[in-house]
Amino acid sequence: MKIRSSIVMIFAMCVISSCETRIPEVDTTPPTLSFEIRGDGFSRTFTQDDDFSRMQLNLRAETEYNFIYSGADQGGVGAIQWQLGGDDQIDFIRPDFPFDSWSIRDISASNRMIEWNGNRSDPKTGAILSGRFRTGNLQNDSGSLSLFVRDFGGQSGTPNSVRGNLNILIGDFPTELSEF
Repeated sequence: MKIRSSIVMIFAMCVISSCETRIPEVDTTPPTLSFEIRGDGFSRTFTQDDDFSRMQLNLRAETEYNFIYSGADQGGVGAIQWQLGGDDQIDFIRPDFPFDSWSIRDISASNRMIEWNGNRSDPKTGAILSGRFRTGNLQNDSGSLSLFVRDFGGQSGTPNSVRGNLNILIGDFPTELSEF
C-alpha cells in the first residue's frame, strides 16, 4: 500500500507541476479533493464523492498517522483549506510544517486553518500536502476535519467549490471508520 500511495503521489506531483495550467473563459466543473490517512492498521482515501454526513473517523489516542491532502482543477485551483482542532487534539510531527506555499493560522484557541492560495497570474492545476501527525491523549475528544477546495471559476465565471466535513473521535479504541 505504501508503494502504491507513493507512486500516486509522485504521478500527481508530475502532473500538477509539469502541465501548463490555463484558466478557461468559464469553468463550471467543480474541483476535486483527496485526503488519505494511514496508521494504526487503517488506510483510507476520502474524496469529494464521499457522504461525509454519514461517517465518523475514530482515531486512537496518542497514535501517529501519515496523511496526503490534495486539491485539483484543470482550470486552476484558487484555494485549498483544511480546518482542524488545536495541538492538543492533532499535533503535526514535522517541525517545519507547513512548508512552501502552505500557511497555518489559528482561527480560535481550539481551531487552526492550513491553507494554500492559488495565483491567477500563475495558475496551478493543484497542490499536495503530506506529512505526519500524532493524536492527543484526550479521551472521547470529538471534532472534525473540514476540507475545502475552490477553483477560479474561469476568467469570467463564478468559482466552484467542494467541501467535506469529516467528524472525528479520538479515544482508547482502534482506528476505524464508522458509517451510519
